[in-house]
Amino acid sequence: MLVRLLVAAPEPDLAQRIASLVAGPELLVRVVAPGVDPAEEAAREPCDALVVSASADDAVEDLVRPLRELASPPEVIVLTPHEDAAAEAAVVAAGGLAVLRSSVDDRGLAAALAALVERVRESQLALNELALAEEPDRLVARDPAMRKLVETARRVAGANTPVLILGETGVGKERIANLIHAESTRREGPFIALNCAAIPAELVESELFGHEKGAFTGAHRARRGYFELAHGGSLFLDEIAELPATMQAKLLRVLQERKIRPVGSGREVPVDVRVLAATNRNIEAEMELGRFRRDLYYRIGVVELEIPPLRERPEDLEALLDQTLRTLSTRFGRELQGYEVSARLALVNYSWPGNVRELINVVERAVLLCLGEEIALEDLPRGIVQASPVPVRSDATSAAGDALGVEALARALSHRPWKEVREILLAQGERAYITALLVRHQGRVGRSARDAGMSERALFDKMKRHGLKKEDYRARRPSPAEGDAESE
Repeated sequence: MLVRLLVAAPEPDLAQRIASLVAGPELLVRVVAPGVDPAEEAAREPCDALVVSASADDAVEDLVRPLRELASPPEVIVLTPHEDAAAEAAVVAAGGLAVLRSSVDDRGLAAALAALVERVRESQLALNELALAEEPDRLVARDPAMRKLVETARRVAGANTPVLILGETGVGKERIANLIHAESTRREGPFIALNCAAIPAELVESELFGHEKGAFTGAHRARRGYFELAHGGSLFLDEIAELPATMQAKLLRVLQERKIRPVGSGREVPVDVRVLAATNRNIEAEMELGRFRRDLYYRIGVVELEIPPLRERPEDLEALLDQTLRTLSTRFGRELQGYEVSARLALVNYSWPGNVRELINVVERAVLLCLGEEIALEDLPRGIVQASPVPVRSDATSAAGDALGVEALARALSHRPWKEVREILLAQGERAYITALLVRHQGRVGRSARDAGMSERALFDKMKRHGLKKEDYRARRPSPAEGDAESE
């Protein structure tokens, strides 16, 4: 993931030093020519992050403010020739990431730059995930249970009430949280998401509430926590059941008093934040086992929304497959027309234990691997193909085996319209017929074509359409029943 870093330092040696400390294949460094306004340069050619060196006469907050007002504001670090606590506070208030002394050694400067780049990468990842969700009002909710849940989410969005969103991993809890924020009176404020399970226990307090410079080893700069970043908006705490017990108590206090205390600070900071929380755990069981505080549950679970898993939402599944394919095809510059019938059947009947997140990963893989105009079976992971209710490489040619395949197919298609079912049945019947021919003649296309009463070219075309290769059948020996038929 490429990060574009702009360096604005009048001193050539300092600019070169900064560039050398962050050099890497995933970092594009551009140095601003002396005398050029950093904000004008960033407006002309956008960047993700900026390091600007201030002179003794500069008001550092005036350097940051125009940068943060850009259409795509970069993360900013300011280097100053002297230490000034008031200036540092002003820069942070203006939206800057940190203020450092120009004389900081290479180790300290490298650590600050690494933190700057990592913050940018985290933001980019969050934006990439949200891009797949499209707009909140276009959330896929065709299934009746999902429609009801979305209607409830919209009803509670207007209040400042905490909401607890339940559901399996990857089911779309953040999408619902984003919808609630977008429909609320806080929509103009920030929506900040934090995965509590992804943060080491010893850093959770600092991430949530921020810290002062020197509060602990490695705290080279003051940093605002997620509560401050979400001020005036919504804070989404995903996997909240993973919080350590001590942090659950501190979080409860913040929710009650609406004040935070940054690590290493003696001051309390008022915060105006609506908390939306989520977990994939059985919250009742967690409370019974003493792993989650009941008083915190009562505070965050005023309204509960439980998202059904994708396997229970067949109407949503098909819509998500199509929407995700369109989005990713555009992103990767492909012009894919859709899914082949056999591939769609395999996808629709897969259980999707990873829910929407797994679906996005599977479709992304298929888009990257697909060589034709439609996603085919061979573009899908083996586990999905093998789980298909209709065998795609069936060795069974007995009547009993065929009957079981037809029954499985009928069950799988019982919710589809007849016109579509007829197309699927014809395609699957054609595939099964050609497979039986190839098994009978051990992959000999000429003999198979003669028995079928078609040309070899026509048979090859059908084999290609169904992903069949003659080599896969050459080592096979016919069953006794096939041997008897061959001898007739």
